[in-house]
Amino acid sequence: MKLKIICTSTASLNEEFIQENNIDIVSLNVLIDNSSYKDGEISLDEVMDKFYAGSKVSSSQPSPLEFIEAFNKAKEEGFTDILCFTISSTLSGTYNSASLAKQEVSGINIHLVDTLSASIGEEILIHRAVDYLKNNSLEDTLSYIERLKSNAVILLNMDNLTALKMSGRITRIKAAIGNLIRVKPILEYIGGKLSVITKFRTENAVYDYIVNRIGTEISKTKNKIIVYLGHVKSAERIVRLKEIIEEKFNNIKVHLSGNITPVVAINIGYGGYGIAWTFE
Repeated sequence: MKLKIICTSTASLNEEFIQENNIDIVSLNVLIDNSSYKDGEISLDEVMDKFYAGSKVSSSQPSPLEFIEAFNKAKEEGFTDILCFTISSTLSGTYNSASLAKQEVSGINIHLVDTLSASIGEEILIHRAVDYLKNNSLEDTLSYIERLKSNAVILLNMDNLTALKMSGRITRIKAAIGNLIRVKPILEYIGGKLSVITKFRTENAVYDYIVNRIGTEISKTKNKIIVYLGHVKSAERIVRLKEIIEEKFNNIKVHLSGNITPVVAINIGYGGYGIAWTFE
């Protein structure tokens, strides 16, 4: 077996990891007014500046043709199997595009993984899969990925409610009131379902909530908990949270990711960050 890993641009993978593991990327699209850009080809600052200036900013999935091209390229390069990770099917039609493409490509085994996650959640699964494959079969690795998915949690904290208002998830009036009193909402994403679970007015209250949630997770298992942090222009906040978590739980080493991809960032806004964790 010769395995090729393909994933979508929304995973927060750095270039070094991509090159080391010969990973191919299928990009989602950032739509700004009447123009379309590949995710990552336009900078985060450019996208967010347009977003806050009032331009119509949204995203779209890759076409099935783009996945067909990626799958055929792997086949032409002599790979026998493809392991393809996509952003959650509940957030994007990307997984559906990959599924349609799979039906059109023969002569290579294609294994699709709907991560039911995004960004740092995708990153955890891909990092762990690459590591697990070093000593285990693809079949066992697929089972391992499903175990990680079943225990995965993402929490998102926004600096304000502007992005939620512009994405249509809350009303303009609620956003104005919330921003006025500096409400910091926490969203939870589990099993492909997104919900606003609580709101705080201070940064310390947010940190306390996250630490308490992690403490609850640790009480459920004897296995190692894997924790990742990512942000949208909010590096100082996640560095501080990393310090708090590692000081509280000396058996946890938090992985810091880079900036969240523009496609994900437009739903979070400047100053927002995410924390993802899972356990085996």
